[in-house]
This record gives sequence, C-alpha cells and structure tokens, in this order.
Amino acid sequence: MLVKIQPGVQLSVVHTTQFKTTRIAVHFLAPLNGANVAARTLLTSVLETASQKYPTQAQLSAHLEAMFGASFGIGVGKEGTLHRVSASLNLLNDRFAQEDLLAQGFALLKEVLLQPLFGKSGFDTDLFDREKHNLMLYLQSLQEDRQTQASLALQRVYFQGDPAQATPSFGTAELLDTVTNADLLATYQAMLAQDRIEIVVLGDVDEAQVVQLAKALDFAPRTVAAQDLTVTTPAAALRQQVETAPVLQAKLNLAYRVPVSFYGPDHYAAVVANDLFGGSPLSKLFTNVREKASLAYYASSSLDGLRQLMTVQTGIDGENAPRVQELIQAQLKQVQQGDFTDARLAEIKAGLVSNRETAYDSPRFLARQALLRALLPSQPQSLAEYVAGINAVDRHQVMQAAMQMQLAAVYCLKGGQDRAD
Repeated sequence: MLVKIQPGVQLSVVHTTQFKTTRIAVHFLAPLNGANVAARTLLTSVLETASQKYPTQAQLSAHLEAMFGASFGIGVGKEGTLHRVSASLNLLNDRFAQEDLLAQGFALLKEVLLQPLFGKSGFDTDLFDREKHNLMLYLQSLQEDRQTQASLALQRVYFQGDPAQATPSFGTAELLDTVTNADLLATYQAMLAQDRIEIVVLGDVDEAQVVQLAKALDFAPRTVAAQDLTVTTPAAALRQQVETAPVLQAKLNLAYRVPVSFYGPDHYAAVVANDLFGGSPLSKLFTNVREKASLAYYASSSLDGLRQLMTVQTGIDGENAPRVQELIQAQLKQVQQGDFTDARLAEIKAGLVSNRETAYDSPRFLARQALLRALLPSQPQSLAEYVAGINAVDRHQVMQAAMQMQLAAVYCLKGGQDRAD
C-alpha cells in the first residue's frame, strides 16, 4: 500500500505476518551533491547519538533496551542520482510485546529526527566536536582497508568529470574537515524542509494506524521535482591508473560501462550475464581466473543497474596484473560469444532464483524493495515477476547483454613504498 502523506512525503506499508518484528524506515532523498555528502553523513552520527529527551548515547540506548531491545540506526547511501539518509528502527511486533511498540517507535523517530540536541547556535558543541572527530577517524582508517581503497579509487577513475558520483556516499576526510556547526545546521534544515521523504513500514500492522502515526511525524509538505535515477556515463577512452602502497596483495579492479536500463527490457539478461561472468561461484572469473589459472586470491563482479556500471574486484600478485587483466577480458569475451553450456546457464539462473527466494526471508530486503518500488514503478512487484524475468532469459539475450559491457576504467594498487600515478 502506497499512501501520499503530504506533497513530497509518501508512506509504503508492507503487511506481512512472516516476521515477529516490525521495521520502520524513514528515508530522506535529495539530488546527489558531492559537496554536501560529508555533512549529511556527519548529521546521521549526530542525530542517532543524542536528542533533547535523550541527551546522551547511554540514555538513548537504555530507552531502546526498554523497548524490548529495539535496534536503531541512521545511515547514508546512493540511489543512482539521489543521496539517501535513512533512519531505521526494528521493533518486536505488538502481538508479541503486548504493548503498543509501533506507536512508541514512531514517537522515538519523531524525537530523534525533529528534536535533536541543540546548543546556543547549532548542535550541541560537545556532541558536534565528538562525532566529527569520530567520523574523521573512520574516514581516515579507510585508507588502511586496501580493498575499500581500491574500490573507491576505481569509482573516482570511472566517474572523472562527475564529482557527485566520484565522491563516496559518506564523503571524504577532506570534505568533512571543512564542515562547521553552522554548515551542519543548514544541512539539517535543508534536509527536513526540502528532501523527498519515503517512509516504509513492514510487519503485521494495522494499515490505518500506520497512516495516522506517519502523519503525526508532522513533516511539512515540499515540492519534489521529478528526477531520473539512472546515471548515464558517456562512452570515453579507457582510463587507467596505477598506485603503489606497502601491500603484500595487489588489487586490480575494472569498471565496465553497461548502458542497460534498470528493469528495462535488457535488465534480466544483464543480471544473468554478470552472474555468468563473475557474480557467482559458478562464474568464469571464479572457475577460470581464481581456480584453474590460480592467478587471483579472489575474483568477482557486481552489477549496479542504476549507475549502469559493472565492476570486477580481484586480489592478485602485482607482477601478474597485465596477464590477469587479459584473462578477465577473455572471460567476458567468452560470454559475449556464447562459450558456455546450456547446463551452466541453467545453473546460473537457478542460483539467481534461489538467492532471490532466500532474500525474501529478510525484512531488510523486503523493506528495501518497497523503497525501490516507490522510487521506480518499473521495480518488480513480486517474487514471481522476478523469477519469470530471470527464467525467460535465453542464450542469445545473455550474449547481447554481455556485448554491451565495455571496459571503461582500470585501477591497480601494487606493492611499493610510495604512491604514484
């Protein structure tokens, strides 16, 4: 059920008796702007840590524990051309708690989102300073995670000329360093007043009650312009970058442009082609690059339909980088040429169906599907639709989808003491 609460504010209710819990999520969505993602990320830390009623993290945690151990958090992410701030609360369902936890949950979200801990001129100074320091330490620590470092670097190389997409959804240490308390307050006020808001509630709930509770959040109406969520990147010459660092295992990551519409006519074929290429333990990257050739500690691919991007991640010995890249390309060419058995294609499709069926046992997954349906009317409405779409893909369609996967960027992090382009 999809209900318009206010202009620019929608509620999706997914009624199910499958779980003993109820999940409430409030999503704030704004056009992606690389310059303010660090501030929006810092805002999540400040909001989820304290409020006027619960001025310390200990007090907020104690209240959650009193709500039968409810879990709460606020995070960020990208939805194609949108930046998302999401506040999520998981509660024991009222039937089992024998209390009106649903109403208590909405009250808590209203407190945290609308009554933050303010000081004289912005957020509480101690809270702001502490959370900015903690977030800075986290962002700086990402440089020690070489796999994350390589993934983010590949993103920068691929999205040259598009700062919004090149910047991580959580920002960078350099961007965070410039954020002041006044900046954070302005970011908060803009988010509350201007962002598109999607509320998702999943569980065994009374839909009429949920509508009233959502209205009681008192979000103001706002004008939300229609926006295409798909990130289209023009074809360009191959971009490559090599850096060195004191690492024992090199990272070779590749990015492929995949101009296929998300849940458009070729979507399912692209999903199958990706899984056959590198998205599953039965894939060519896993069986041929990792297992048979023993040239990678790991090798896999993933498809981001909204950003029309497929990435390959490998861990290798640095001196083997040219050979590994050549072998990766050979695996994709095999998919493009139909060099795979009917039996393997059937196994890949069966695996995708099985994974999807398993995902439907997760309230988090189902709630995310509800969000995607609100944002994208083309999103499948049921498991049966997805299964039918996958099962309908044939060999020729897989080959055609693979033909559209064109190598666009390569990033390699190799062993050494100094970093250099």
